[in-house]
Amino acid sequence: MSIRTSTTHLLIAVVVSLLITATATVAQVPPPSPKPAQPAYPKPKENEPKEKEKPPKSPGPVGLPPNIQMGEGTTTERSLAVDTKVNIQMCVTQGSLKINGWKRNEVRAFVGEGSKFGFRVLQKSVKGEPALISIVAVKKLPGGGMTTAECIAGQEVELDVPENAAVTIKGRETETTVDTVRKVLVENGGGDISIRNVAQGVRATTYQGNVTVENSQGMLVLNSGSGNIVAYEVGPADVGDTFKAKTNSGSISLQKVEYLLADVNSISGSIVFTGELLSGGSYMFGTTNGAIRLALPSKTSCRITATYGYGSFNAEFPMKTLTEDVRPGSVKTINALIGDGDATLRLTTSNGSILIKRIGSL
Repeated sequence: MSIRTSTTHLLIAVVVSLLITATATVAQVPPPSPKPAQPAYPKPKENEPKEKEKPPKSPGPVGLPPNIQMGEGTTTERSLAVDTKVNIQMCVTQGSLKINGWKRNEVRAFVGEGSKFGFRVLQKSVKGEPALISIVAVKKLPGGGMTTAECIAGQEVELDVPENAAVTIKGRETETTVDTVRKVLVENGGGDISIRNVAQGVRATTYQGNVTVENSQGMLVLNSGSGNIVAYEVGPADVGDTFKAKTNSGSISLQKVEYLLADVNSISGSIVFTGELLSGGSYMFGTTNGAIRLALPSKTSCRITATYGYGSFNAEFPMKTLTEDVRPGSVKTINALIGDGDATLRLTTSNGSILIKRIGSL
């Protein structure tokens, strides 16, 4: 009896011990915790470089020649002591360019919101002063060095130069104004050109824009691919200086153009001339498609050759007709004298009228 009781007690103890062990094991396993909510954007790992948002690139200039810089958005001003008759060369791709003559023997250049620049001395005078200089763009290289480019650009480009300076300008899209220098040569791809108070000659060409020259002397050669030409109070500086103006598409207006030789032509546009024909002078005004209007003083003396197709010819002056061929449907030609015929006047239009009036009535 006692043996059974002991065995029973032993079995109960073993079962209780197993139950306690199992319960303890279950209690040690923690329940699964809920997953934390993920952020809308993944958090960067520690020590991992953050990617910066890059601003959109602005479209760069299209079709520029090599080594031309459009500017770095900086404002630069420099000055250089020079010879009084210095020659200045520069190329401007874009911007508003103003050149003014002053009484100092110094060149001061200012570029606003554009290229950094410097002066390059190409030749010195006998006294050792810069006599031929160019203005060039300056650019910093990735390695820290410096390089130059032929052309500069900026919202505003201004130069103060000696009044006896000669200026050579090449431009791409530039509004150019020049005032009070000795000589000017300007060639623009596009943009208006305005020149005044030049002493010894102007050559101005723009392929899309207007050309205006006033109160200047010397040989004048004015060209526009598509634009008007205006010249006012201009004349020779030396014997033999001539005047030439040509536009492919635009009008030409001339007043007080006092040259012995003038050659004026428009392919498509009118021509207006107000002034005097000098004795011994030779004047040619021609347009393919447009009218020709002349206002001359009462004392005018010239020999006229007028050629026109679809249009008419009229003159307020008493004329002596030398030859005339005005048959319908053909090119018409009139040769006539006003006064003694001291000057030669040739007028040509394929499609337009020709009118010669006295000054004050045009």
